[in-house]
Amino acid sequence: MIHARVLFIVLLACLPAPAAAHGAAYAPERGEVFHSGIGGYDAGAIEDFTAQSGKHPAVFQYFVSWRSGASDVRFLERLLHTSDRARSRAAFAVSTKGTGLSPADLAAGEGDGFLLALNRILAAHGRPTYLRLLSEMNNANNPYSAYTHSGRSRGSAFSTRMFKRAWRRAVLVVRGGDVAAINARLGRLGMAPVRTVSAALATPPVAFMWVPLSFGNPEIPRNHPRHWWPGSEYVDWVGTTWYSPYLAVRAFERFYRFRLWRHKPFTFSEYGVWGRESPRFLRLFFRFAARHRRVQMISYYQSATLKPEFRLSTHPRSRSVLRRLLGPRRYLPFAPEYRP
Repeated sequence: MIHARVLFIVLLACLPAPAAAHGAAYAPERGEVFHSGIGGYDAGAIEDFTAQSGKHPAVFQYFVSWRSGASDVRFLERLLHTSDRARSRAAFAVSTKGTGLSPADLAAGEGDGFLLALNRILAAHGRPTYLRLLSEMNNANNPYSAYTHSGRSRGSAFSTRMFKRAWRRAVLVVRGGDVAAINARLGRLGMAPVRTVSAALATPPVAFMWVPLSFGNPEIPRNHPRHWWPGSEYVDWVGTTWYSPYLAVRAFERFYRFRLWRHKPFTFSEYGVWGRESPRFLRLFFRFAARHRRVQMISYYQSATLKPEFRLSTHPRSRSVLRRLLGPRRYLPFAPEYRP
């Protein structure tokens, strides 16, 4: 006779696997940093960034919209193909700008078409990809932010609560797995099931980057990043953005060490010289990166439209300093699968 405990274990092993609760960061080895860039949508942009920065980018980042039309999906597939041919991993910074979608809409499943398309194309791509969803969510300049510049609420559809629900839904759907398990998880979170005829979704190699401002715009207590934190199991990387007009290190130090996310790999998803030359900023930035070992990806921003105030070619002194600072071997020009 089979012992009851053994029988329970056997039956448990036969149950369908649950939806993935945790993802993978696809980070470099400890002490190493992925060199990354932003600015353009074709292979020429990656070549230009390589020439300007003096080092090939291990990751190249693109700004994209939360849209799931056929042409939008083909565009994403083309970006993945472009990065693959250039031997760079792709990162997508996804915004709802121009879509009219609120965080409440996303939490209700109105953006699921995009999430399901991402799940499919990232799985077909098969290379590690990074998703920076709704970045700088505590910045009033963004349409999904909870507050106006004056600190007034934009309403319940844009609340931090709705943002966290939208984020969790996106992670559960894109990570994929057994649909019944995903829907059970969504139900426990108080959300509607994902609408798909598939019994199971693919499980692509994808990492989610949660990237607020280090304090907030406006700088009011209820706009602090902690109010936007969706929970450790839904975040693979934590990061922020840092530009040359802002030389005070203290805010970044506090953000980096905040208790809720102090064990996550850290990314500066945007950094760069903005406006006037600033070799000083770059030296300050790289000193911070060297002293904070969880910093494992840094993405220099040139802007997708090549605005002169961000272009490295318009900052020759800063460019020279950047090329020197990126020289050490710890700043990786290739992810493992693309190394020569």
